[in-house]
Amino acid sequence: MSQAVNVDSEREAKVKLFRDKLNDLQNIFKKVSEKKSSNAQDKDDFSNLKADILLLYIEAVSFVVPDGRMASDHSDDQDVILITETWLCEDIDSLELFDDRYLVFRRDRGSSSDSCRRGGGVLIAVKKCFNPCILDLPGSDLEAVWLSIKLNHRQKMLVCVVYFPPSSRADMYVEFFDCFENFGFFDNILICGDFNLPIYDDFGNNKNPLVIELSNFVNLYNLAQFNNTFNCNNKFLDLILTDIDFSHISVWHSDKPLVPEDKHHPALSISISFVADHPNRKNVNISRYDFRRADFLTMWCFFREIDWSFLLNFNDIDKAVFSFYDCLNDVFSRTVPLRQTVTRRFPFWYTIETRRLLKRKARVRRFALKCVNPDSVDEFRALRSAVKYSIQKDYNTYLRLTEKNLISNPKKFWSYFNNTKHNSPNSLYYNNVCYENDDDIANAFADYFKSVFKPSSNYDIKNEFKSNCVGDLVKIDSVTYDDVVLAIKELKSSLTVGVDNIPSFIIKGCAEFFIYPLLILFNLSLRSNVFPYVWKQTRIIPVFKKGDAQDCKNYRPIAILSPMSKIFESIIHKRLFHQVKNLISPSQHGFIPKRSTATNLFCLTNKIISSFQIGSQLDVIYTDFSKAFDSIDFGILLNKLHGLGFHVNLTDWLHSYLCNRSLYVYFNNAVSREFSGTSGVPQGSNLGPLLFILFINDLTSVFKYSECLLFADDLKLFSSMNSNLDAVLLQSDLDCLFKWCTVNKLHLNIEKCSILSYTRKSQPLNHVYKINDLVLSRSDSVTDLGIIFDTKLDFSQQINSMVSKAYRRLGILKRKTKEFSSEIALKVLYYAHVRSSLEYCSIIWDPIYRNKIEIIERIQNNFLRYLLYKKNGIYLQDVSSSYLRHMFNIPSLCSRRDVSCVLFFYKVINGSIDCTDILSAINFAVPARSLRNQGSFPNVYSRFKYIDRFSLYKFYKTFNKISGELDIYHMSPTVFKSNCFQLLYT
Repeated sequence: MSQAVNVDSEREAKVKLFRDKLNDLQNIFKKVSEKKSSNAQDKDDFSNLKADILLLYIEAVSFVVPDGRMASDHSDDQDVILITETWLCEDIDSLELFDDRYLVFRRDRGSSSDSCRRGGGVLIAVKKCFNPCILDLPGSDLEAVWLSIKLNHRQKMLVCVVYFPPSSRADMYVEFFDCFENFGFFDNILICGDFNLPIYDDFGNNKNPLVIELSNFVNLYNLAQFNNTFNCNNKFLDLILTDIDFSHISVWHSDKPLVPEDKHHPALSISISFVADHPNRKNVNISRYDFRRADFLTMWCFFREIDWSFLLNFNDIDKAVFSFYDCLNDVFSRTVPLRQTVTRRFPFWYTIETRRLLKRKARVRRFALKCVNPDSVDEFRALRSAVKYSIQKDYNTYLRLTEKNLISNPKKFWSYFNNTKHNSPNSLYYNNVCYENDDDIANAFADYFKSVFKPSSNYDIKNEFKSNCVGDLVKIDSVTYDDVVLAIKELKSSLTVGVDNIPSFIIKGCAEFFIYPLLILFNLSLRSNVFPYVWKQTRIIPVFKKGDAQDCKNYRPIAILSPMSKIFESIIHKRLFHQVKNLISPSQHGFIPKRSTATNLFCLTNKIISSFQIGSQLDVIYTDFSKAFDSIDFGILLNKLHGLGFHVNLTDWLHSYLCNRSLYVYFNNAVSREFSGTSGVPQGSNLGPLLFILFINDLTSVFKYSECLLFADDLKLFSSMNSNLDAVLLQSDLDCLFKWCTVNKLHLNIEKCSILSYTRKSQPLNHVYKINDLVLSRSDSVTDLGIIFDTKLDFSQQINSMVSKAYRRLGILKRKTKEFSSEIALKVLYYAHVRSSLEYCSIIWDPIYRNKIEIIERIQNNFLRYLLYKKNGIYLQDVSSSYLRHMFNIPSLCSRRDVSCVLFFYKVINGSIDCTDILSAINFAVPARSLRNQGSFPNVYSRFKYIDRFSLYKFYKTFNKISGELDIYHMSPTVFKSNCFQLLYT
């Protein structure tokens, strides 16, 4: 009993101490408020403008409706923006809310376990110069975000934003308080958020356990509460807890909320003084040729005067290429001005006048901070209004030009809409080490990309390949003038410079002067069996995939090559493919002209339907190779090419092409150390995909009892199951697959391999399949080349997933085109961004049930109403969809799928799609006697709905209705498509 009394007395003492601290804090704030009262507006205007001031902003909102530039008018004021109750979901991208000067960290309610409830969510947006680093707690369901930000090279601050829903359980608060024990040392802590504890300001007289826990937490970390702005109920639900000394922090009610203010949660501004120092993020000045301002007429004259015949005197290809570039650089140095590439401080659409106003405002602001006088305050206010007006004017002008660019400059138009570039990370983790300097980050990326390569075996022709060699059937002795002309003509025109700092549009524009020297260099390379070293250099750009943006492993490399190399490879690829196309397995559908993912998936679907029709079961093994393209062994590849009949000179040239390639990572104007690709086919090259499918080509020959389908490295192995013996035979082929992978040094990711049994039986045969004694997982569905297959071939999951994705895209379209008015621009965006996702491989999953058809049509109907709103200014819900389709000349999605189905088989019959398996599956109607209404194809009747869903039988039914108006054998594709669309749409 006495022990309990002692505990209570200790708690009361702590509560009293905490209440005294709060009273002292309130008194201090009264003094600060009195001191500020004479110049409160000035504090709002100038407190954030010192070089040693960190300004934060916190606000609670109820449902954010982003306009694509939430922070554009405030980005010069706030360094950190914290928002609670964001109501955001994964459909809304962070780049829609803030421009690219901010890194955004979110915790949406949809990402927590309580995803069935709406609302909630928190967000922190931080300017990149503060090097924010997320502090993640795996398994936590709290709606909170923890960040580490660097105030300077010595100080780090822990910033946290949190939201507790009303009537939250006590253990949620306890879990939140305990989280801080998982973090290391920080110079300062700042916690902001909605704690939903209206009793906090009166906790001294309250024995609520939550208040006691909060008191203990505040005392433990020596925190104080700095929010002194009451809400409409004379309470403060939003708390600002920090250990920063009160002389270095100020909090006041913001008069510039980002969104309409919630009366229960006043918007707050916070200023924290510190010594500014950001050594890691520096302005890098790089001199580059500015080809936009080149003197093209003079350049043309200089190129015309060059006599390239001196290249014929070289026997060393590398020396010849260096001399070639010396001539080019000499011309460029005299005709192309240099420009300095600097780190951008403002959005690119800011005009010079706006930037001048911003700089002038900053000067006046700094002066006013030193000596406050009414004239300076008035001048600053006038400049602030002028800046806001100028920014809005610039943005409206930018939007108008963007709409017009749809016709004149479509690339610029799409660069606005497809603003999906992920912000470059300010810190990066690799192998449990955090890198914050740009040079260190570039080297970390280089180390990661280098780690996927493997040592290759030496190139020497082995006996087994000698015995299989069919002679020197594949060889390229030289290239012709016409080859170079056609390759340059097909080169994409772009301002982007390659590794040699030459853009492709220069080569295309001055093609008549490049053909002869390139012809000399290409033939010298083939004669000497050496690929030029300069053209083997590759710039790697890290591109974010998904997941944690600070994890190096969540990035993939994009290779930038020289345009000269692309021209050479394009010529070699055409010559090679023409000679080896008959050697490539018909099971391969990747990187093969006239084949696609649709042909691959149709072949599988046809096998499944055939199995259903005979009451059998089809077991399909879905495999996954790990980094297959980067793991190709050079020695094994070259030996295989020799076995296919490649001439020894050609294999020597390819050996030179593959080996000793120099790569480096380019990140934020920083360049990593160079590294070599010791395996794999060159990424981004024209030859790489062809070499890969030739490497994997013999895989299909190892399967004795089952069939397979390939799309590049995507392999499906399948066989019909009528007894346990069939499963044993399929397992035997799996063993052969593993043996082939071992011999060819490719690694199977067995954890990602899976088995699906397609059957209509109630009791399927569930055999246990293994690879290397590891059991394959059995699933009810799998995503195959972007389409979700299920064991019943119902495609309900595919339709639901596709519709969800389309709604997300439509939402992005609406938000990004909020200020657009051009009907043409909106329709083009819808066609490319939304409708395309609803029509990918539609011949595979096209539904027959009315409810699923209507679910898909609702997406387009939603867009049609949006178009009507843009035209009339009001939303009308009761307008029929058929009327809107007629008004805007947009056919229904259902009719488009019918046309797509008919066109697919039209291409198969006329050879535009080269797949013998599909052609052999088509049956033609040959009537025994002449009938007036006989269709071209047989009518298939079945009581099973999956038969009606099958695209081939649907094609029979659809085409027979209109066969009297169409000639599927002789009409040109354009005429056939136009007539087919007119007949099916009407």
